[in-house]
Amino acid sequence: MAARPMPAARAARTVRPHGAWAPFLVIGGALAALYGLWLLAFWPGILGEDSVAILHEVEQDGPFRSGKTVFWYYLVRCLYGTTGRVEMPVAVLMLLCAVVFARMLAWCWSAGLRKTCLAGLVFVAFAPHMTAFAGTLYPDAIFAVGACGLLFELWLAVRRRHMGGASLAMVALTLPFAVFTRPNGLVFLLPALAALAFVPGRARWMLGAVIALWCALMAAAHRAHPSQAQEAVYPMVVFETVNFLRPHAMNDLWTRFAHMNDPWVLAEPGISAATLDVLRRHRPVESMVAYSDPAYWDMLVFHPDGPQVGGLPEADRRTLVREFFRYNLWHHLPEFLGSRMTVFLTAALAQGGFPAVTYAAHVLPRTRSTSTYRRFDVQELERGFIAAQQLSYHWRWLLWTPWAGFALLAWALVRGLRRREAALLIVALPMALQCGAIFLLSSAGEYRYLLPFFVLPLVLLPALALRHEAPAP
Repeated sequence: MAARPMPAARAARTVRPHGAWAPFLVIGGALAALYGLWLLAFWPGILGEDSVAILHEVEQDGPFRSGKTVFWYYLVRCLYGTTGRVEMPVAVLMLLCAVVFARMLAWCWSAGLRKTCLAGLVFVAFAPHMTAFAGTLYPDAIFAVGACGLLFELWLAVRRRHMGGASLAMVALTLPFAVFTRPNGLVFLLPALAALAFVPGRARWMLGAVIALWCALMAAAHRAHPSQAQEAVYPMVVFETVNFLRPHAMNDLWTRFAHMNDPWVLAEPGISAATLDVLRRHRPVESMVAYSDPAYWDMLVFHPDGPQVGGLPEADRRTLVREFFRYNLWHHLPEFLGSRMTVFLTAALAQGGFPAVTYAAHVLPRTRSTSTYRRFDVQELERGFIAAQQLSYHWRWLLWTPWAGFALLAWALVRGLRRREAALLIVALPMALQCGAIFLLSSAGEYRYLLPFFVLPLVLLPALALRHEAPAP
């Protein structure tokens, strides 16, 4: 009996798409054109205070540290330190984002997932805020795109039990941006190592060589220029400790008495004496409360008239962390969970602040850059991009928020655990760890911290669409 012919749509999805260059070139060209026009309009890119810090670290090449990773330092040093032009790192980062986006979207197109490709192109890669973040001299956009690009290649390799030349090249490109651009990126080294167990033969050795080479380079770079990446635990601890001190009409957070005349209720201070001693020696507690914000710790650290809690000695920092986990947290658990939810939702609903497109005018005079602000003076183009950004911003709770990424992550995690699908778990587990760490440790409701989850549908939508398909041989 003759076998039934495979439906055309099903057949298209089983085509091995990694050799199809036309979709990659078309999509990559369209993205490069859009990003290039954006950079011409907002030359030399969006610069903020984090940009000033890394530029100063490169320019001074001394003891000053920006708080960024050593990979980010050397990347900016190679592209800006050798040219004196800020637009160089911005242009390269935008081009890299376009290349990684084009790889994922072109694969979807060649695999027959045309609607997935078009949706990802319009709502993710072409999104006005994605374009703006890609053109910002911050590591967040390239970290988000690089992490999802790496996970996409690992998902594809584990699903096929094979890694071709295109995938190896993309892993070599995306791995340093995913793993070494931000301190929390180290979690993405785990799925890369886990993929070695699923990729046989020569591809395994090549993948291992890529991982080992980048790790060796970063170890050598750290010895040559030790980085002082920003901590995660201490900012959260001091942010929440000050939040615990904020007065509440129904509940005095300095000392807790449920019923002052009830002998069965112990009078127990809400904040440990050691914590108060450290804070009072640094600044008046009233000053810290006055500069506290429910969703940001920035005023506690950066405001010139504020308490500047980042300047506490290391011994006092250790005391605050120890007392927080030993005493203060357990006496304020409801407040802590409520605060965590406030910070997370501020970020997820895109309510946080965003770098202004004109702030580069205040940054360039503070550096040694030879870049010219708005060099090409294309005002009509600039107004058009700003109008698109403003229209998109009004609908940010729908168009910007990473709810689709969170929903797909939950699906991948549940399905991967139930069916023991290694290809899904290689994506879902590190992203779930990222989400949990952001929820528990973030001290600012910054949307950019959740940008990887906005990009994540480009990885998990193909997995969802092909969930009933056998992997290509």
